[in-house]
Amino acid sequence: MKGNFIMLQKEDLKEVIAEVLETMVGKNLLKETALVESTEYLTRDELCARLHITYTTLWRMEKRGEIHVHKIGRRNLYSKQEVDALISNGLPANTSNQ
Repeated sequence: MKGNFIMLQKEDLKEVIAEVLETMVGKNLLKETALVESTEYLTRDELCARLHITYTTLWRMEKRGEIHVHKIGRRNLYSKQEVDALISNGLPANTSNQ
C-alpha cells in the first residue's frame, strides 16, 4: 500500500472518525454531543452579560414573554438554545438599558 493516498473532505473525515469511534466505543458520540448542547442553561448573570442588559431589563423581557425563565429550585435559569434563537432573530427594539 505504499504511496496510496485517500482524499476526503473535512465533513467526510469527521463522519469516518465518528463511525470508527462508534464501532470502538459502541455509541454514537455525535448525537450525544448534540443532546448535551441542547440542555445547557445560562444563569441570570451569564445571560445579562451575554445580552449586555441589566437585571431590570431581563425582568421586563420575562414579563413581556420575550424570554422564558426555568425555575430550578431557587435558581432562575435560561435555556441556551432559546437565548441563541433570540439573538439570531434579533433582540426586541425596546430592550435598551437606558
